[in-house]
Amino acid sequence: MTRLLPRGISGRVVFAAALCAALSVAIVGVLTTSLMIGQSLRRLSDLLPHLDPLLLAECERDPAGFAAGLGPDLTITAYDPATLEPSRPGAPAIDRALVARLEAGEPSPSRFYWGEPWGGGSLRRAQPSGPCGLVMLRWGVGVAERRFTLAWILGLAALSVGVAVILASAFAVRPILSRIERLRRATQAVGREAGYASAEDEAVDDLGQLSRLLDQAHARIKSDGARMTARHRALEEHLAAVAHDLRTPLASLYLALEDLSQERCDRPARLRGAIDDVVYMGALIDNLHLACRLQEGADPLEGDPRVDLGAVVDSVSRRFAALGARRSIEVHGARPDAPVWARASASMAEQAIANLVHNAVAHGDPGGHVAILLEVAGDRFVLRVIDDGPGVPPVELPRIGERTFRGDDARQRDPKGSGLGLAITGEVCRRAGFTLGFEAEAPQGLRVTLSGPRVDGRSIG
Repeated sequence: MTRLLPRGISGRVVFAAALCAALSVAIVGVLTTSLMIGQSLRRLSDLLPHLDPLLLAECERDPAGFAAGLGPDLTITAYDPATLEPSRPGAPAIDRALVARLEAGEPSPSRFYWGEPWGGGSLRRAQPSGPCGLVMLRWGVGVAERRFTLAWILGLAALSVGVAVILASAFAVRPILSRIERLRRATQAVGREAGYASAEDEAVDDLGQLSRLLDQAHARIKSDGARMTARHRALEEHLAAVAHDLRTPLASLYLALEDLSQERCDRPARLRGAIDDVVYMGALIDNLHLACRLQEGADPLEGDPRVDLGAVVDSVSRRFAALGARRSIEVHGARPDAPVWARASASMAEQAIANLVHNAVAHGDPGGHVAILLEVAGDRFVLRVIDDGPGVPPVELPRIGERTFRGDDARQRDPKGSGLGLAITGEVCRRAGFTLGFEAEAPQGLRVTLSGPRVDGRSIG
């Protein structure tokens, strides 16, 4: 069925309008004709009783010749109510349907004949019995009249279809096609930097909604494109910084191994430098991995995790005590006897704290000290990492934690590093709901304070 329908919205709208017009004309034509015929039959039924005395007198004088010369388009025939036989030989048979209606009590039943030579007929009871008891009137409709009626109906249908098509084209098809054309042009340019023009269809219908959805899609695609461009640029800068950070320790490690292979160096010093380079690269790799996870939306609170900060302090203290010993820096940790629970991912929390301690050890002076202090203050925990190294000038304190920030003194003492560790610690604290602060320590050094709410150590759910 769908193959027979026109393709395209315009063709289908015109087809539907034409079909509706044709159906409406056909229905109106049939109803109008039926009403006119019914009115004519009722008028005829009203006239026949006045003719009954004349027709009956003439029929009784000559039943066989009654109304024999009225012509081909009008006949009046008398019938015997008992036998339903005509009084005039060769007359047409009586209409049984009219007889049934007459016997049912209708005084003068009439009907119109569709598709028959006769146009219609009407039946009357003139007297209870006898050859002239029933009188039936038939009238004919000529060929010209039928053709005229048919032509009139078809002409009216054609005119109605034409008017319907014109009106549909003017008030429905053209506006719809114009709106669709604007939508087509907008669709072709969705997501482009230049060339997109909104359809600006504010109508409250499907096409208007589609226009608004296209605008939203275009804005979303541009936003996603800008975000991806920014991420790509940031990734390029990140990889460039990583390559720069790795180049120095790798070169140092290569020289140390080269000197060791030729046995012409101070082995302990070279080994300590090589180990420092390996530790630095290991920390850098861990931070890069965590940075990628954070960039992809990793949440330290996902799954409502719990971490014992006391155990983290113990682990970090042991790990960096060995590293500090090689640099003649003492690393100590202090914590309450009872567990101190916080709501955060254990791995992310440990990496964040390790970055603070590593920064203090890496930039400390030989003979220096680093302290990791965990305390409980009411319903909150407070973790401090304090060192007596060179510290950071007060003007540079607000910038600590920026992705590419390194103090001037730190750059002079150690060319490695780009501030990635402290930036990751700040991001983990922000997502976990912790606060992170930096203060200068007197007479020198740096105090880093990380605090947040304590929670019950029992897992939830």
